[in-house]
Amino acid sequence: MLCKKKIIAQLFTVMLCMLTSPLASYASADNVESQKASLYIRSTSVTAQAIGNGTLLLENMLGATRIVDQLGVKTIEVQTLRNGYWQSIYTIVRDDYLYNTGTYVYDCYYYGTPGTQYRSYVEFYVADDGGSETKIVTSNPVTAY
Repeated sequence: MLCKKKIIAQLFTVMLCMLTSPLASYASADNVESQKASLYIRSTSVTAQAIGNGTLLLENMLGATRIVDQLGVKTIEVQTLRNGYWQSIYTIVRDDYLYNTGTYVYDCYYYGTPGTQYRSYVEFYVADDGGSETKIVTSNPVTAY
């Protein structure tokens, strides 16, 4: 009788430990797909801010993971919402790059129409040592006033 109580107590303890312990899982290295961080782009920021009289302030920032050969933007475009779709209506800049640096900043203004909704569409680009990366980022929509 004492032996059964001891086994039940041990079984209960093992089950309690299993429930409170985090579970670990392992996979073989040849079929594991892990998400990889970007080799070139550390951070991006694209904002659109209505500042009055239909004017928008567009702020764009790109940070590389290190000093790189080339970084900048392939394009910065202003888009507006038409019939439920975002359509590019104006290109602010195309192919603007810096060399041998790790940070790119491009701030500019767009003179729109009060009451119209806009957003900024940016294609960032980084190249270094024969490799490159492009990242597309859009700002949150903003209504000009």
